[in-house]
Amino acid sequence: MLMDKFGKEGILDRLTQLDDDLLSCIDNGRNVEITIVGGSALVLLELSAESRMTTDIDVMEAALQAEALLERYDMNQHATTFRFRLPENWRGRRQRVPFDGVVLEVYAPSNEDLAILKLDAYRPIDQADLKEMVNSGRLDINKLLAIVHDDVEIRVGFDDDAEWF
Repeated sequence: MLMDKFGKEGILDRLTQLDDDLLSCIDNGRNVEITIVGGSALVLLELSAESRMTTDIDVMEAALQAEALLERYDMNQHATTFRFRLPENWRGRRQRVPFDGVVLEVYAPSNEDLAILKLDAYRPIDQADLKEMVNSGRLDINKLLAIVHDDVEIRVGFDDDAEWF
């Protein structure tokens, strides 16, 4: 079965619906965070072509309160497995995604960390995304190279010394 594709408005609509659901079940004074990756993150951060479509929103991390609601809005946590392939300090480089939620705060890895995920997957869509990221002028190649050449940053994705060497 082919899933419906959606773009920026569809992504924002799904995030707004999640925000509404969260607001109805938690205190307005608390914030609930999710970290998104993939095409949805690229679209909202304007790192991809305006015409970029997706069939889901890849959630790398989600607060417990949000986890049970994700599937309702074409969100999944399949990308959590890739979290272990990201450089060591990726959380310190996270960025806010433009979204005006009441309780929901949406984050994404840095542009450079998103590029690393795209390089790791390297499917045709990832290659196209990487090209668009470079063309956007918002991917710092020197910062990307510094991250991937830093032994401490990159070694985190390897399970043991045998994989590393």
